[in-house]
Amino acid sequence: MEDALKRAGELNKLKIGAILNILGEHYEDRKSIEETVAEYIELIRAITDRGLDASISIKLSQCGLMIDEDYCRKNVEKILAKVKETGNYLWMDMESSKYTDATIRIYEHCLKLYPRVGLAVQTNLKRTEADVRRLMKEGGMVRLTKGAYKEDPAISYPKRSDTTVNFSKMLRYLFEECDNFAVATHDIDMINESLELGKKHDRKFEFQMLQGVREKLAAELAGQGYRVNEYVPYGPRWLAYFTRRLKEKPGNIITMFRSLVSG
Repeated sequence: MEDALKRAGELNKLKIGAILNILGEHYEDRKSIEETVAEYIELIRAITDRGLDASISIKLSQCGLMIDEDYCRKNVEKILAKVKETGNYLWMDMESSKYTDATIRIYEHCLKLYPRVGLAVQTNLKRTEADVRRLMKEGGMVRLTKGAYKEDPAISYPKRSDTTVNFSKMLRYLFEECDNFAVATHDIDMINESLELGKKHDRKFEFQMLQGVREKLAAELAGQGYRVNEYVPYGPRWLAYFTRRLKEKPGNIITMFRSLVSG
């Protein structure tokens, strides 16, 4: 935690915010789950005490989703209570498609309790356009990503180029009709498209990037006055996370390696 908080402070000097995430997922024992929930609460407290421009992003499978959805929701509510107390943001990561429905249900529940809650959405899934349109109408906040999970072709776009086309389509929708969203990509074409759309539409939006990836560009964007957040994962459970992501999509190796060891 201390290293992550230090990194957040360094980013803040560059006018870049931090989104901190404790590595770990798919917990099936309550001890690990409750320790993680407690650490997120402590992390929010530390961010507030130090006056950092930083927030947290959680995975629901590390908060009890593998055991029971109601148990997970109650754990997320504990974290949300601390976030609400401090006036911060809570981001929720999106995991593989088998968790999408439950994740959205818990997200919508939290959104009713507190408006500053955001959810990652993945444009490699065919359902995402409908999900985004509904969530934004409900006053939600989305983090637009391409998605890092290998999914069934029946529900996803197997070609990366098709995922990018859908990402571009969703960008246009967000800039033309919505406000308050995040563009989470390292694809320079999608970043440039966002910059062009931002000139046409006065929207509140931000860029989000992984630690160690396109750091020079992130600093340049921040220097130009754009809101930029760096996603900073930390903790001892990096190996299992790294290995699983590589098995699902070998092409992730460079991005994953940079995000875990750079900076």
